[in-house]
Amino acid sequence: MYIRSFKKKDNPAIKELISSVMAKEYPSEQRAYQYGDLDSIAEAYGKLREKFLVAVEGSAIVGTAGVKEDSKRKALLRRLFVHPSHRERGVGSMLVDTTLDFCKMNGYSYVNFRATSRMKPAIELLCKKKGFREKDRYLFDDIQIINLIYKIR
Repeated sequence: MYIRSFKKKDNPAIKELISSVMAKEYPSEQRAYQYGDLDSIAEAYGKLREKFLVAVEGSAIVGTAGVKEDSKRKALLRRLFVHPSHRERGVGSMLVDTTLDFCKMNGYSYVNFRATSRMKPAIELLCKKKGFREKDRYLFDDIQIINLIYKIR
């Protein structure tokens, strides 16, 4: 398994992975996450300090992570998803490490990650272990969004 930048031909597999995980595991949270960026990943993540990564095993995409520029000093970690069959195998950890390295190389001071309160594995088993700290929480309709922040050293 390896991590690489996405290719345009990956678009359908990426959208399928993310939408299937959301539909099966977080159906009520789907309204908090728009899918527009997944229709044109090259444009949505195409700025100089942005990147969309995929984890690949064989010919299958088994994980995703995107970096969006939020400001000169702050990046957003988005679309962090791992196929259920590949969880607890280090895929998420590799994706987060690669995105944090990219953010450091591109001069960001902070990385934000937002998740719903039901996305506990991503929050507790991955982001907090990597050094993300809870910054705040807010409600989107009846969904609690947790905003985590990582300070790049």
